Amino acid sequence: MATTKTIVVTGANRGIGRAICELLLSHSTTANSPMTIYATSRAGSDLGLSASPPSKVLYAPLDLAKQSTVKSLLSTIEKNNHLPVSILINNAGVNLDDNYTPENAKTTLDVNYRGTLATCQAFIPHMAKDGRIVNLSSTGSSLSPYSEDKASQFRSISSLEELESFMQQYEADAQSGTLAKSGWPEGTAYSVSKACVNSFTGILGKQNPNLTINCCCPGWVDTGMGNMLGKPPKTPEEGARIPVKLAVGDVEGVSGKYWGNDTIRDKEDGKVQPW
Repeated sequence: MATTKTIVVTGANRGIGRAICELLLSHSTTANSPMTIYATSRAGSDLGLSASPPSKVLYAPLDLAKQSTVKSLLSTIEKNNHLPVSILINNAGVNLDDNYTPENAKTTLDVNYRGTLATCQAFIPHMAKDGRIVNLSSTGSSLSPYSEDKASQFRSISSLEELESFMQQYEADAQSGTLAKSGWPEGTAYSVSKACVNSFTGILGKQNPNLTINCCCPGWVDTGMGNMLGKPPKTPEEGARIPVKLAVGDVEGVSGKYWGNDTIRDKEDGKVQPW
């Protein structure tokens, strides 16, 4: 009898997160394999996702800004005898750049960077020995808008401590109004936070060679966040393809890398890309 896999998806209540859950439930590599999906959201609401027995979908609250909810989720999973976790997909995030302020920049980093990293760190001890973690990033994570020196500093980061120190420098420069002078892109905390996701994904991949840990850009997808920039060309279902591939597909042993398509309009299932 096949072992039931436990899968956790954050930000599953809408958009790409919900589409990821739906695609996992129908994907050729998982449709006939029993799984328990924890479809999490800040409210923990029943999302009406349909699973064919013995697979099932459970709902639980999780807020990246409140790490106590991550601990509570892990306690629930343990209580339900659903450990270890086979797959963690970190999709939840915020974009507050339509009202960029130093305070909103810090909130964005606290959720997208620090919250996602802390969630990874909380789950890693409870992952299956061949488990996978997928962190949602963005094409906005590209370092091309940074000064050459600042981009070089970002690329040279090799520890979580260095990354945190680097981001504290960014927050200080945002507070003092010296972002451009210091070589940072202006008004784009979301992009900076996603560059952090790429960076710590690489670090965690090296620290945990038994796990497969990758991040990806899903493309320009028709979601609330995607529509901030115009009319996106991709559906949420199309945006779910790359993260689901990284979760259950053949990635040829690659870990710690950033994946995407050649353009944000492409609808393939991704490959390793520079950022």
